[in-house]
Amino acid sequence: MNKGKAVWIVTFSGILLMLSFLILGNALVEECNRLNGDYSMQKVLVSVKNQIDRQGKNSFSMEDIERLKKELSTEAISYTAQSGLVNTPVSSAGTALPARLTGVDRTYPVFNSLMLKDGSFITQKQEEEGAMVAVIDEELAWELFRTVHATGKTIDIFDKTFQITGIVKKDNSLIGKLTDDGLPKVYIPAEVMMEMDTTAGVTALQIKTVDAGTLDQNKNNVSNALRQIGKDPSNYNIIDYNLKYEFMKQWPLLFVFILGAVSMMILLTYAKKRIKTAYFLIRNGCKTDYFSNVMKDNKRVIGIHILEIVLAALGILLIWREISFRPYIPPRYIPDEIINISYYLDIIKNGIQGSIRNMGYIPDQAELIVNVTNMLLYLLFYTAVVLGFLLLYTGFREMKALNMDSNKLTRTFGIFFVLALAIVAAAAYMIKLPFVLDLKGILIAWVFIFLNILSITKGKESDIQNV
Repeated sequence: MNKGKAVWIVTFSGILLMLSFLILGNALVEECNRLNGDYSMQKVLVSVKNQIDRQGKNSFSMEDIERLKKELSTEAISYTAQSGLVNTPVSSAGTALPARLTGVDRTYPVFNSLMLKDGSFITQKQEEEGAMVAVIDEELAWELFRTVHATGKTIDIFDKTFQITGIVKKDNSLIGKLTDDGLPKVYIPAEVMMEMDTTAGVTALQIKTVDAGTLDQNKNNVSNALRQIGKDPSNYNIIDYNLKYEFMKQWPLLFVFILGAVSMMILLTYAKKRIKTAYFLIRNGCKTDYFSNVMKDNKRVIGIHILEIVLAALGILLIWREISFRPYIPPRYIPDEIINISYYLDIIKNGIQGSIRNMGYIPDQAELIVNVTNMLLYLLFYTAVVLGFLLLYTGFREMKALNMDSNKLTRTFGIFFVLALAIVAAAAYMIKLPFVLDLKGILIAWVFIFLNILSITKGKESDIQNV
């Protein structure tokens, strides 16, 4: 492979990585919203830090939940019960399989995106009557009955017979696959589960909230309500998804900001050179002639320089207008004083102690979805920023030796840009993520590339012309 082809491959790889984060990053945020149900990220999750709580000291009773509804003035609280067992045998007609058994209430689908392939979810009447009903996923239905249309059939759990009322469609999206523990899912009424399994208890609550700003107000309200019902908030992992959502949305915005900031620096450098060129032209002319004559004789050249400076300044203002955003920093990471060593030491200490306290902690499905989404966002972001920018600037630097004119480079990069978009769109479709086209981000990315193209064509001088 000759050097020219290698340079093109390196540059295309950089463009592909850059566009991958712009599109897939936004897609991950949208997918996380979808997987968190109708209430999306407008909720607070309260979960027991050690879910294997055999004495039930930290688990919630039905009375606790009713009292919380009064304290928080809301009826929109969903609860889930988990067993202390790793898995629960589920059987039918002599065939037994291990499954992940979860006790739920009727509002569970509103807080979690469960798509039913057949039948219906647990109803209010069935919940109040303590009916022996179950909703299973299509994987378990197929393994037990060799059909996904198993509504009306029965299964045995803890030697009790449950009637299947619905079949949950398997989530084949990227996040769905990464959060899948490999066990088939079975959902039964939480109160029924706790009657049959002495190790089970309500270990997670999802509470519908409003966006109360970025000052942990929702978390404080829930913590106060827990104290009112006699629960110690330190025994629970309390997560405000409104703030989690604000934090996640920042990663695509931050990436666009970096692209725009670099583009602004290129334009600023260009404007500085135009000012310098015009200044030396006038200064040298004034050594042998009057200022008015110099301006008159060079009015076309000086006029072009002034126009280019004005256009560069306008470009900087427009880019800033498109990339500026209000960053969100969690309040706990803002010290009362800028220089406060003990504050930063406390953050590190609390992080270490928190990880120790949470040993054995099994996150709720909603929390698991957000954690996986954040992990993928971090991976995409740092890959695009570190590796993507490195490949792009390596390619830009080496292309100066190819001596290509700006028109040819623009056409080639345009083709690369569209091809990279198509590849990312295909990748999003294959991993079942929505194709979220951020037009503002795409435009800033193209401006970033185009300005670098113009700088390449000037070779060693690195001047931008014909903007």
